[in-house]
Amino acid sequence: MRDFFYIVFGGLIILFISVGLFSVGTFAWKTFIKSNKQPSIDTPIVSQSLSYSQSSRYSAEQEEGLIDSTANILPNVVVKKVTANAYSVKDLTAGQVVVEKNSGQLLPIASLTKLVTAVVARKFIPDYTHINITKQVMATYGNTADFRAGETFSAGDLLYPLLLVSSNDAAEAYAEYYGRSKFIQAMNDFTQSIGAYRTYFADPSGLDPKNVSTANDLEIIMDWIRKNDPGIIAVTELQTKTVRNHTWVNPTHFLSWSYYIGGKNGYLPEANRTTVSLFQLGANKDVYAIVLLGSSNRDNDMINLLKKIK
Repeated sequence: MRDFFYIVFGGLIILFISVGLFSVGTFAWKTFIKSNKQPSIDTPIVSQSLSYSQSSRYSAEQEEGLIDSTANILPNVVVKKVTANAYSVKDLTAGQVVVEKNSGQLLPIASLTKLVTAVVARKFIPDYTHINITKQVMATYGNTADFRAGETFSAGDLLYPLLLVSSNDAAEAYAEYYGRSKFIQAMNDFTQSIGAYRTYFADPSGLDPKNVSTANDLEIIMDWIRKNDPGIIAVTELQTKTVRNHTWVNPTHFLSWSYYIGGKNGYLPEANRTTVSLFQLGANKDVYAIVLLGSSNRDNDMINLLKKIK
């Protein structure tokens, strides 16, 4: 009897121990598999999203580049609708609007400001003028041009960092040389003189969200530039430009398209992504302007609107 008791009791103990070890082992194995499982193609890779340190500061265009680089690691999503708060597609050659939405709505324009900065600089400051990059200029938020205090550039050369890498410093250098208040007033006078009546500038770079316009006004501005100062448009078509030890690279995604003929992008948190871009399309090579304000997906919006052109 005693031997029987030991056998039964011992067997039960062994059974309980075996069940416990099996449960622990199963849990540990599932945990290991879960922790090492690769995300599926439909799983958003959130662990690689951006983190910003409060001690780091970027220009608006640099921040945009960081956002875009992070977006590239996420699964591709086809966005069929236009995300922009306001947009317009206009055949500038024929003077006909193809499609528009809220084209008269006043919205922040961010670095599209620099198109008018370029117009005023070329109108009032001769290209051969030497402009110093002062400490006050360098204090401007962002330094995409990689300037150093004390450097000197010709007014003509400053146009390249202004339009290729959207240099806020270059915009402020023009304004400081001419007289900042007077320069900004000249920007506002210019837009009024060509019929862009709802456009207003508070600074020469576009950092101030009080720089506002409408899609309609931006078409007027871009049409004036292409007809009266096409050299500005030509700069925006360049892929790179080197001046002494500085090389500026144009980040525009449509440069490789043969029918893209120039434009300007912008970004501010208050404005989201903005653009005014020119395309030459059709048998007659008509010039079309596409304006986007408040876009969450600028390239997708551009492609969707290009499809509207017959």
